[in-house]
Amino acid sequence: MPVPATGENTSQKSSRVARRRNRKVADILAAASEVLAERGYHDTSLDEIAERLDLSKASLYHYFPSREALVMACMEAVGTDVNNQLREIATDTSRTARHRLRDLIKLQLDIIVHTSPHMATLFRQPLDWPEAYRERIKELQREHYSIFRSVVHEGVASGEFVAPNETAAIHNLYGAMNYVPVWFRPKRKKDFQEMTQAVIENLMRLFVPAEEWR
Repeated sequence: MPVPATGENTSQKSSRVARRRNRKVADILAAASEVLAERGYHDTSLDEIAERLDLSKASLYHYFPSREALVMACMEAVGTDVNNQLREIATDTSRTARHRLRDLIKLQLDIIVHTSPHMATLFRQPLDWPEAYRERIKELQREHYSIFRSVVHEGVASGEFVAPNETAAIHNLYGAMNYVPVWFRPKRKKDFQEMTQAVIENLMRLFVPAEEWR
């Protein structure tokens, strides 16, 4: 039996409305990411986000009930995307653990220093987040940590890496890598590339036998 035309129109209209809403939410999250990167959590305001989007503050409340909800949605979206990108590298078993770990470090540095510097707050302690969001932030952290650890563990098991204390080595890697945004402020693209290479070489020494890098 044919579907009535009015039914098709209603469905198409609903689909268009959903697409418009999704685009608007994506625009809001992108603007929030920019402000968060520039201002930090406590100084991120709905007023500035609304101004960048040429929206009223009331319009933002239509999509997000509070500043905290908007910032958390931003971190959720970016955090999930980051973990997915890292996981894609980590699970590519056609490549050695050594190559995968180097690429994981490189991607992490690119994200927290260059493309999404606000994400650095997600990977450092202590986290100054409202209580309601701390558990989800911790979950994202644990997922992120486990991706790096899986590659290190695989490398140790296969003999590619030498780490008498695997737990200490991975904590040293994680801490040093995610502390880079605190001390590094690139002025040129070349500065970032040189820093990235230097950090990768130094951190790989936590796992590569000494005779291979002397």
